Amino acid sequence: MDNVKKLIPYWFFVFTIGFGWFILAPVIPELMAHLSATLSEIVLILSVYGYTMAIIGLLAGVLSAKFTVKSSIYLAMAFSTAGLLVRIFATGYSEFLVLSIVAASAYPFSLAPVGSIAESMDPKKSATITGLSIGFLFLGMSSGALIGPYIYLAFSLTGIMALPAILTILASIWLFIYLPQYPEKYKGKSLRGSFKPGMIKNWYIGMAMASISILFGDIAATALGFHFTGNFLLKLSGLMGGVEFLGSALGALILPFIFERYHFIRLGTVLTALVSFVFAIILLYSLVYTSFAVLITGSFFIFGFFGNAFWVLALNSIINYVEDPGRAGFATSMYSVATNVGVAIIPVLISAEFVSISRSIYGIIPALLIVLVSFLLSPLILSKGRQATVASPEAD
Repeated sequence: MDNVKKLIPYWFFVFTIGFGWFILAPVIPELMAHLSATLSEIVLILSVYGYTMAIIGLLAGVLSAKFTVKSSIYLAMAFSTAGLLVRIFATGYSEFLVLSIVAASAYPFSLAPVGSIAESMDPKKSATITGLSIGFLFLGMSSGALIGPYIYLAFSLTGIMALPAILTILASIWLFIYLPQYPEKYKGKSLRGSFKPGMIKNWYIGMAMASISILFGDIAATALGFHFTGNFLLKLSGLMGGVEFLGSALGALILPFIFERYHFIRLGTVLTALVSFVFAIILLYSLVYTSFAVLITGSFFIFGFFGNAFWVLALNSIINYVEDPGRAGFATSMYSVATNVGVAIIPVLISAEFVSISRSIYGIIPALLIVLVSFLLSPLILSKGRQATVASPEAD
């Protein structure tokens, strides 16, 4: 339990990454004016977090295996602090983009090797630790999206830039104090054995659930525009993103802990997959074909709650394919990279179909098929009950 308590500064640091990422979302028009940039250029700034995970994630896994996960976290603290602090003073778009990329690099360095953290701190609570780590990221994203407008009204764009930097500095100082106490027993392990073919099932689930979650956020404003207009449309569109992130945070924080505590991770994985599929159907139908705002909002929350818990459980399952924390970090890094490659491709392809009610069916069908395959794979991913078989190269 003492080791788990040492993770509190790490979780606060992860929270600041999500907070600094999505505090920009509500002020996109103001950023466009401030930086003399187009909408697509500002959206690129929000997207660089996913791109950095796809590009740098494996490097973070290698560092965690070769030099312990502490080396990766030290880099995360340096990148986040430098990027967010200097960005306060950026005046042009190019400068702002480069500094955002620097800050975004903290995301893969801190979270890609989360398997190393979970396995080295307390292997018996790996699902709980993984869930809390991802949950605090999404809690930060939700908090940034929900309070961003109020920070802007009170302190303008300077406040929007300064608050994440201040929180990151405080979190980094706190984490810096505790980080030397993190275990080093796996230092210098080989990466051989970090990949098993069975992991591909997990990669698909991670890619599918993350991509469809992002897709729902991308199409929210357009699809809501089929039935709503004016200020109510603007407020409702903003609410959908915040509610989905909040559901994602709570699902990751609560469900893996419960499933691990009461020893039904496999059943819990299948349950979260099933509920995710059911509410993907409800969400898409209500979003495109109805004006029932309460149902739409509730569907966003519930899909986020169960969908992200399913994503976390598939991520934690990856750890069961390897034998030590070093390989676990590289294995979860591969999962994170696969997830973000999917996020970069799938939402772009499917969202283009949601331009009208009549054409939306061509987006609904592939989206639901993607989630359905994830549900069908859910009973097949490796759980703790089968961990003893992993030592064999033929396992899964």
